[in-house]
Amino acid sequence: MENSENMFSEESLTSDVVLVVEGQKLHVNKTVLSIASPVFEKMFFGEFKEKTSLEVPLPGKTYDDMVELLLCIYPSTANPVTVDNIDALLPLAEEYAMTSLKQRCRTFFTTYLKVNVESLAKSQLVHFMHLADKYDFDDVLEGCLARAVHIEYSGTNGLQHQEEFHDLSEKAAVQFFKRRLVLVEGLFRTVLEKTTNPSGKLHDDLQAIIGDKCKPKSYVFPHSKHKCGKCGAACCRGCRELGTRAINDLAHVIPEMLSAFEKCK
Repeated sequence: MENSENMFSEESLTSDVVLVVEGQKLHVNKTVLSIASPVFEKMFFGEFKEKTSLEVPLPGKTYDDMVELLLCIYPSTANPVTVDNIDALLPLAEEYAMTSLKQRCRTFFTTYLKVNVESLAKSQLVHFMHLADKYDFDDVLEGCLARAVHIEYSGTNGLQHQEEFHDLSEKAAVQFFKRRLVLVEGLFRTVLEKTTNPSGKLHDDLQAIIGDKCKPKSYVFPHSKHKCGKCGAACCRGCRELGTRAINDLAHVIPEMLSAFEKCK
């Protein structure tokens, strides 16, 4: 940081205004800042008091973050967006309406995820999801969600224990859980269709129970072949037989389902 501080800490031939941040001075050029930001353009060339001010205070900003911003937008340095500075750059790019810099941040995310998404720690993946959601990077959010749905959610180290996961917007959260549901549903269906079991009819048995298909088509005497004072789906002999067979088959295929799930992750 010493070299970057020196670049703006002293007057130069091109500097014509001073930004005061945390009590320290940054000697900058109005035109350079105005080209990068319409907010600075209005500040320096519009009808504002800063137009004639030699020093412009920027309360609420940190010195290091402003230096990082200047190094990225100054043509003589044009520092790249990295995983180390993006947290500082994004909020400033948003506040000062720096469209070009914000797009560079988006491009960084896209490129970085393509290479590193599989190896990202859960905390970093959720952080990227949070930033993409906050700054409307829909394509970046999609890339994060595609990975996140394969990660444990409810366990001790699951996604739900990541603080920033709970800061996601309602829209982003719905997208996550919708993708998760589709993934689980597709996996379960595929395993049921492909897994062998003793009767060979596990899927049909479960559907029969769910649809109550063993009932005779009678609205007066349902389950009429079974004489029971408390007649209902649970006490029908056919339902009991289907249920027993299905549960036995399910117990048999659970190890195969778990194995298939591990292979799909």
